[in-house]
Amino acid sequence: MTVVPINDLSRWDNSERDRIDSRIQAVVKSGYFMLGGNTKELEALLSQRLDGMNVMCVGNGTDALTVSILGLGLQAGDKIVTAANAGGYATGAILRLGCIPVLVDVDLETAQMSVSSLSAVLVQHPDIKAVIVTHLYGLMADIRAISTITQEKNILLIEDCAQAIGAELDGREAGSWGEASTFSFYPTKNLGCLGDGGAVAFRHAEDYALGRRVAQYGWSERYVISDLDGFNSRLDEIQAAVLLERIQTLKANNDKRRAIVRQYSASLPANHQMVWNDDASYVGHLAILVGPSRSHIQQVLDAHQVGHGIHYPLTDNQQPAWQKVFLDASVPNCEKLGKQIVTIPCFPAMTDAEVTQVYTALAAL
Repeated sequence: MTVVPINDLSRWDNSERDRIDSRIQAVVKSGYFMLGGNTKELEALLSQRLDGMNVMCVGNGTDALTVSILGLGLQAGDKIVTAANAGGYATGAILRLGCIPVLVDVDLETAQMSVSSLSAVLVQHPDIKAVIVTHLYGLMADIRAISTITQEKNILLIEDCAQAIGAELDGREAGSWGEASTFSFYPTKNLGCLGDGGAVAFRHAEDYALGRRVAQYGWSERYVISDLDGFNSRLDEIQAAVLLERIQTLKANNDKRRAIVRQYSASLPANHQMVWNDDASYVGHLAILVGPSRSHIQQVLDAHQVGHGIHYPLTDNQQPAWQKVFLDASVPNCEKLGKQIVTIPCFPAMTDAEVTQVYTALAAL
């Protein structure tokens, strides 16, 4: 029996490899490596999926968060809400720009931003300017309620869709609900390239225009710097070409991921659960198991040669560099889940035998 990995990026469908090789060679032969036709085509495809939002590709998902904040005109000192259990990516972008992160708790069952916690924080902090909601683990947050709240209070809404591209609710994809949304194309993502990559979508053209400027040195025209916050972030043509190929199989691969987690969920004892939904609002970016004893889960998985990890072991207020930033944070559900969650294998190239091996381990908990 061999160890089942959490993910294995070395596994390729041969026909996909050939198609991607062909696309890469076409870019190499063209001699056009930045801001070319592949990037424009990818942006157009993403815009179609996102209700016509204005899409720009950037260097990575973290840059996407940064550009979304800047593009919406948020400034140093502005307060921005984010959940405390999403790996710190949003908080890092907020702090980097001199904005003030305000943490909210999550729902224990879904691990997503708690609507009641958000409502309470907005009463506590009536000067909140924006909310970043992360669709964590591939599961959409309660975006209906969150978008209603932000609209009623005239607060900007940014969706972090790094783990949820292709997820749908009410016929609308994750990323099409707010004023801006962000995506990561890191190789482990549901739609991954062969390096770093990301994208930002803006509802309004003027926000998109500002985002475009800050992501290209702050240029208002070539070599004319008009925006103080400008930096350099762009997707290269080779990565765009890879993504154009892989986006064609995104839905099929998301369906595979969900089907794997469906089998896992069916095998669990009553006191354990998967963080998932058996519908299109979940795309299985990560298979997250929650149980009363992490150490017991890890022991059983080890005994059955099943790889595992923790996404994420520390909440934002527990991070050593940020503890003084969040002295008054109250996020008990985030902290509880942080002690219970275990990530188990889930990726489209898993074999049936590997899924069975994990399934058998879970049944033994």
